Amino acid sequence: MKRPVVQLPAQVWQRARSLVETNPVADAHGHPQAVVPRPLRRLAEKVARVPHDPLETLVTGGINLAVITAVGDAMATAGRPRSALDTVYRQLAATRREAFTARLPITTTVAGIGADTGTQVLLGIEGGDVIGDDPGCLSRLYDVGVRLIGLVHYADNNLGTISTSVTGRRGSGAVRSGTRPAGLTGLGVEIVGEMNSLGIAIDLAHADRATTLAVCETTTKPLISSHTGAASLRDFPRYIADVEIEAIAGTGGVIGLWPARIGSMAMSDLDDFAQHAHHLAERVGIEHICIGTDKNGVTAYAEGYRNSNDFVGLAAALLHAGFGESDVAQILGANLLRVLADILQSHP
Repeated sequence: MKRPVVQLPAQVWQRARSLVETNPVADAHGHPQAVVPRPLRRLAEKVARVPHDPLETLVTGGINLAVITAVGDAMATAGRPRSALDTVYRQLAATRREAFTARLPITTTVAGIGADTGTQVLLGIEGGDVIGDDPGCLSRLYDVGVRLIGLVHYADNNLGTISTSVTGRRGSGAVRSGTRPAGLTGLGVEIVGEMNSLGIAIDLAHADRATTLAVCETTTKPLISSHTGAASLRDFPRYIADVEIEAIAGTGGVIGLWPARIGSMAMSDLDDFAQHAHHLAERVGIEHICIGTDKNGVTAYAEGYRNSNDFVGLAAALLHAGFGESDVAQILGANLLRVLADILQSHP
């Protein structure tokens, strides 16, 4: 039986609201609404009750920085009349239009972002398939404002291998059948180095264990796994094992807690969310935890979270679970901003 959301005391909610209002808040992973074609989005909202989360809720929810990503693998680029790169450019342009409508500036730095600086958007790409076999593509993406790239999404590519197929099955068919080895490729090693040099953050969400550990051994900069959870708490293919958590933390990076509910899997409510935070804190410390909601990229959230307006609920759940206010402030945004500041200053 699904546990009900804890009815928190008013005092906890007041402390949570104060933390969101007085500390920088950041979301490590989301999408524009345009990531899904409008007719499909309307159908999903009506039939499946997929969360409706326009970029405006970043403002009303008190989010100071949101990483908003285009999709760079075949899930978004296959069968389109333009090249994969052109398709991604169009998605990035759509994000800029949505941000303009919401009166949100696009930033390429996190310098100076705080609780009183309003809301800004950092552009990313989920799925490095768009890079193809051309490392020079990274400079072009950098020039149009991209500052984060997830190496893989829902298909193995020239860089590495996946944790989960689009149907939710663990790993890829090629790796399971033995026709392809798991892990980072030679080109992937080159791309990691180039991203480090340019100042583009590397996101390991959706990467399998072999790829994750190889990137951790290769990088010279902190790494991000933007939206995931602890596999030792629930055997969900998109969650990461303790060895991966420790390896990412060993780079100085952060792991984004993902308040998503996928059928009967992942997190059922915000008590679950807080338990994942406790596990990460015990394994690697508070300084390696952040939040990544997958805004507009998930069909359902844990009970107690609906959209960006509910970051206060995340803070309240953490307080109720015993985290101190300074710890919650780090998780809400300070940790991600610190790591991004380190990565983005790489480029001259």
